[in-house]
Amino acid sequence: MIEKMVETDIAIVGAGGCGLTAALVATEQGKRVLLLERNSAVGGSTAMSAGIFVAAGSRLQRENGETGTPEELAADILRLNGRQSDASLTKTLCFASGPLMDWLVDQGVPLEHMPDYKYPGMSRSWIHSPPQRDGLVMTNVLLRAVKRQPAIDLHLQTRVAGLTSTAEMVTGLTATRPDGESISVRAQSVILAASGFGANPSMVAHYIPEFAGAQYYGAQYATGDAIQWGQSMGAATDHMGAYQSHSSIAYPKKMLVTTYLINHGAIQVNQHGRRFGDETDSYAGHALAVQAQPNHVVVELFDEYILNETLENYPRFTECLSAGIVERSETLAELAQKFNLDGDNLARTVSSYNTAVLTGKDDFGRSRFGEPLSSPFYGISVTSALVQTLGGLRVDARARVKRLDETPIPGLYAGGGSASGMAGERPQGYLAGTGLLSAFGLGWIAGHDAAR
Repeated sequence: MIEKMVETDIAIVGAGGCGLTAALVATEQGKRVLLLERNSAVGGSTAMSAGIFVAAGSRLQRENGETGTPEELAADILRLNGRQSDASLTKTLCFASGPLMDWLVDQGVPLEHMPDYKYPGMSRSWIHSPPQRDGLVMTNVLLRAVKRQPAIDLHLQTRVAGLTSTAEMVTGLTATRPDGESISVRAQSVILAASGFGANPSMVAHYIPEFAGAQYYGAQYATGDAIQWGQSMGAATDHMGAYQSHSSIAYPKKMLVTTYLINHGAIQVNQHGRRFGDETDSYAGHALAVQAQPNHVVVELFDEYILNETLENYPRFTECLSAGIVERSETLAELAQKFNLDGDNLARTVSSYNTAVLTGKDDFGRSRFGEPLSSPFYGISVTSALVQTLGGLRVDARARVKRLDETPIPGLYAGGGSASGMAGERPQGYLAGTGLLSAFGLGWIAGHDAAR
C-alpha cells in the first residue's frame, strides 16, 4: 500500500560514483533530485575500487606534458575490445573524460595524473587516481558535496521496488523506506545508477557461467534489479557476458591485493610450487587460470624490491600488511614450508623465472618483468574473484536507455553497473580504468541531459 507521494525533477537509483555525480551535475542546472540508496552508506562499487580512471585532455595531464587526445583514448579502448563497444558512446565518454576529471578536482576530489604508469593496451599515460588509490576517498568527497546541496534529498536504506510509467514514458518509481513506509515517486526523469548483477548468483550462472560459484568481491547489493526493471520496460541489453575479475584476492581473508605487485615483478605459483601462466595477462585471462588451480588458491610471491615499489605507488597495500596476510621468509625453502608448497619445485620455478627476467624469454609468454627475485621473499595466499559485471542496459550517447528498435525510452537513463560498459563481449576487452570512466561519465552525461 502506497502511503506517501513524493514529487521531484529527477530520481536517481544508486549513490555510487555514477549516482553522486549525476545528482550534483543535475542540481548545478537548477533541478531537484531525489537520490535513493539501498545500502546504509553511499559508495557502491566505486568505494571498493582502487579509484583508477582513464581520461584524456585533463588539466592534470596538460600540466604533466601529456598531449594524448580523446580520439587516441577511444582508439585504445576500441582496439582492445575489438570495436565491440558502441563507437559513438565510447568516443562521447572519452571526450567527456578530461572535463570530468577537471570537475572532480573542482569538487575537491584529490586526483593525480600518473605519467609513468600504463596498463596493457594503453598507448599514452591515461591514468588518473587519488594518491591513496582508494575509491572511497572520492565518494566521501562527493557525499560531502551532496550534503551541502539543499536541492538533493538523499535517502539511505531505501529499496526501490520498480519503475512506474505510462504508455509513453517512465514517470517515476516506487520504493520502501527503512521504517517500512512505502513511497511513490513522481519524476520527470529516472536515472538508474545501481551496481550490476555480480551479487545475483542466478544471473551470474546464466550470463557468466565460467564464474558460477566463484567468489564475488564487489558491491553487496549488485543484484541486477535495475537491469531487470529496464528489461521489463522493453529495454535492450548489451554485453551481458562481459565482466571484470581479479586474480589477486587474499584468501581466506577477502581483501584486494593490488596488481601493482605483479606489475613490478611478482609471480604466482600453485600448490605444486609451479607457475601456471602469464601473470600479466588480462584480468579475465589470468583470473580463469587461477580458477583452474587446485582449490582455486595460489601463492603470490615477491621480494623486498617489489614490496617497496608497491608501497610507493599504492599506499593502500599497508592494509594487507596490517591484516597479517603477508608472510616473510629469508629463504624459498622456509616460504614453501609456510604455504605447504613443494620446495624443490618452487626453487626451480624462481630460478627459471629469474633467467627469463634476464633473457626476456619466458615459458608462459610474459614480457613485462621487474628485477630478478631475491631474498627476503614474501608470499600471500590469493584466489580469483568476480569483481563486477560489465554488461547492462543499452544506452545512447546521451545515456538514454534504448529499446530493441534503438529508440530511447522517454524519461529513463542509465549508468554505472546498470548500463553496458566499454569492454565489448569479452572480459579481455576491458581496459583498466574504463569502468570508473563509464560510471562517472554516464552519470555526468545523464545528469546534464536529464536536467535539460
